[in-house]
Amino acid sequence: MLVRSVFFAAVFSLLGACTADSHQNNDAAVIAAAKAGYDAFAAGDMEAWAQTQAPDSQWGMPKGFPYGGDYVGPQQVIDEVFTPIGELWPDFKVEPTAFHAAGNVVFIETKMTAGGVTSDSIHKAVIENGKYAAFQVYDDAGFMMAHSTAGASIGKQYFGDGSSKPLMAGSSANAQLWVDYIQAHNERDFDKIAAMNAEDFKGVTPGGEVVRGSEAHADFLQNWVATENPQWAVWWVIPNDGENEEGGVEEWLATGNVVTSTGPDGTERKAYETIDVLIEGGKIRLLNVASQTMPE
Repeated sequence: MLVRSVFFAAVFSLLGACTADSHQNNDAAVIAAAKAGYDAFAAGDMEAWAQTQAPDSQWGMPKGFPYGGDYVGPQQVIDEVFTPIGELWPDFKVEPTAFHAAGNVVFIETKMTAGGVTSDSIHKAVIENGKYAAFQVYDDAGFMMAHSTAGASIGKQYFGDGSSKPLMAGSSANAQLWVDYIQAHNERDFDKIAAMNAEDFKGVTPGGEVVRGSEAHADFLQNWVATENPQWAVWWVIPNDGENEEGGVEEWLATGNVVTSTGPDGTERKAYETIDVLIEGGKIRLLNVASQTMPE
């Protein structure tokens, strides 16, 4: 009897050890699959990230985010979750700090950096056949949205491929730069205008004429002054900053101005000009001018 008991105890012990080894191997496999998704996201490799997801993977995002809701498949997640995340928090990153597996479910402890601050969060992944079958996020929406660009964003800029990035409120110093620039025009201070222009200055007139460099700019203005004696009045200026397609931050002004000119016959004419102004290093780099005659 004693021998039989010892035999069964040894068998059960061996089975338990085998089961434990099996669980450990399974845990390692599902954790590796979960980690692969985070690694691809951190690298910005959306193609590799999509390969970590099942074609019909189910994603759940918390209420309180603009993208809160349920999503199916990696492409919908990229388009409707990751894209707005990049707009709301240009510095966004998620760092997994611990993985805890229970069967095919993995709980991930993370540190989220968004809007210059870091918060803790828990994510839950369901792994099937080595891919994400489901993913649920438990991020602190209120905390993260309080540090998003949503409050500071004043619009969007669009690119040729249809993508967009947020425009942020720019520096008030740039608005003053424009006021000073226009004052120099009214005072016919062409040296000051040249000093405020960037070395590679370019201006595009309403008629499509391209003026390159401060010397050509001065010639253009002097001819205009000699024939029509224009005077400018600034109506509004909106400084705005935004990332270009390469990720570099550009400083722009959108501005509306009224130009009063007098023709050779003495007739006064008013035109409303809207101008896009690119500023680089505190200098005027580009002027894109549109104009329409104001009705009397």
